Formats: sequence, structure tokens, C-alpha cells
Amino acid sequence: DRDQCISLFTSSASLLKHYSEQHCKNRVIHKRSEALEGEFEEEQSYQDILCAIQLLIHLGTKDFTDLCNSSKGVETGQITDLIFFGLQQILPLMTQGLLQYPTLCQMYFSLVGFMVETYPEKLCALPFELFSSLLDSLLFGMSHSDSLVSKSSLQGLASLAKEHLKTHALASHLATKGDIIENCSQRLIQEVIFKPIIWDRLEPTCMALLPLAAIDVQKFIGLVSIISQQLGSDDKQQRMHQAFERLIKPQVLAKVAAEGREGRMVRIQFKNNFDAFVRDIHSFLIVK
Repeated sequence: DRDQCISLFTSSASLLKHYSEQHCKNRVIHKRSEALEGEFEEEQSYQDILCAIQLLIHLGTKDFTDLCNSSKGVETGQITDLIFFGLQQILPLMTQGLLQYPTLCQMYFSLVGFMVETYPEKLCALPFELFSSLLDSLLFGMSHSDSLVSKSSLQGLASLAKEHLKTHALASHLATKGDIIENCSQRLIQEVIFKPIIWDRLEPTCMALLPLAAIDVQKFIGLVSIISQQLGSDDKQQRMHQAFERLIKPQVLAKVAAEGREGRMVRIQFKNNFDAFVRDIHSFLIVK
């Protein structure tokens, strides 16, 4: 019933909050810890954080949502708020070391991918440090060897970029760190698009690059110029410029935020052009 649902929400929120506070406090106290002690700490944290993520995933399942909705006075928004609150408690605890554990990694990105794709405005409004942790994990995940992890990360990155394109949701974060979009674009190009791993994540990469480039086309073109200069030979630089010129068409990118048929046609056109673009650049450039 309603009272049981509310009791579960309260208990879950309290548990996650107290664990996060205690864990973060301990990490500050033990600054003398070196690499081995850090690894031990991550092993100790692994099971706890995995359980926390499993709890949040369970709270977001359709069966649990339907059960709560059948209890008068419990709304879907309350469940969403709890999952979002729980994610805020987990974000400061996540490390690249913990993301090396396959089960935890898959579950974390499953949760984050769902939340970013469904509620991008909430995640864009996170305090800067938490948002930065979230974004770092997405950038880490997009080049992950597990294609499900990479796709969740790329879809999350695309959702954040699309939200900013439509509502300027990242304005406050950009005021703190102005090169967020350029950094995301550069890492996407150099760590995914230029790499052989691109082939099992072609479409989500395309759908992430599209809104990132559309946010500021001229800055993106400037970034491409900088990347091209790192290629060495004049021939490769010229071919890279030509390939990007065929892909990045300002008149097309100006319509990325459009709804309905117009926006859909832009995405289809860009996807077809992106497929040709990737095949073109991989014919003369593969960064090992």
C-alpha cells in the first residue's frame, strides 16, 4: 500500500545518503593510502555500490512502478525523484577502477543510460562536480570494449547534447568550464571515430556527434582543423578536411533540433553521410 511504498522510499534514500556520506568521509581521511590500499578500498566498496545500483534499477522497473501506481497517492514522479537522488549519492563514489568490474560496469551504465535518456534535464541541472563525474564516466564508457556499455554511454552523451541544443541546459556548467562541448567532441572523434572499435557502435556514435557539432558549428569546424593538423602529411590533412566538409553542412545542422518529420529527415541524412565519412577516413587513417 501507499504507506509501505513511502516507507521503502524513505529507507532507501536514508541508506544511500548515509553510505555515501560515510564512504566519502573515509576517502578524505585516508589520504595517505597508496595504490594498493586504493585497490583494497575499491574491492571493499564494490559489493556495496553494486547492491545500491541494483536497488535503483529495481525501483525503476515497470513492475515496481505499476505496483506503486496502484497504491493511491504514490506517483511515478516520486519514484523518479528517488532514483535520481540515489544516483547523486553514487556518482561521487564511482572510479575508473570500480568500472573495471564487468557486472558493476554494465549495471552502472544501464542505470545512467536510462536516466540520461529519459530525464536529461535533471542531469544537466546537477551541481557542477556531480555533472562532471557523470560526464567523465560517459566519456570513459563510450570507448569501452563492451558494446552495450559503449552504446549506453554514447546515447547518454547524445541526450545531454540534444537537451542543451534545445534548452541551453548546460549554460551554467559552460560558464564554469567553457570547453566542455569541444572536449566531448574531440574525445569522440579521436577515441571512437578514428578507432577500429567504431564499427560495433556506428549509429550511436553518429547520433552523439550530430548534436555536439550542431551546438556551435563554427567551433566544431575549428576543432576539426586542429585535429587535422596533428595528422602530419599534407595529403592526410587535405583528405580529412574534405571528408569533414562533406559531413558537416551548417544548413543541415541548423535543423537538428527540429521536431517531427524535418528533424527525422536530418538525422537520416546525417546518418547516411556519417557511414560514408567513416569508411572514407578509415581508408587512409586508422589510429592504432
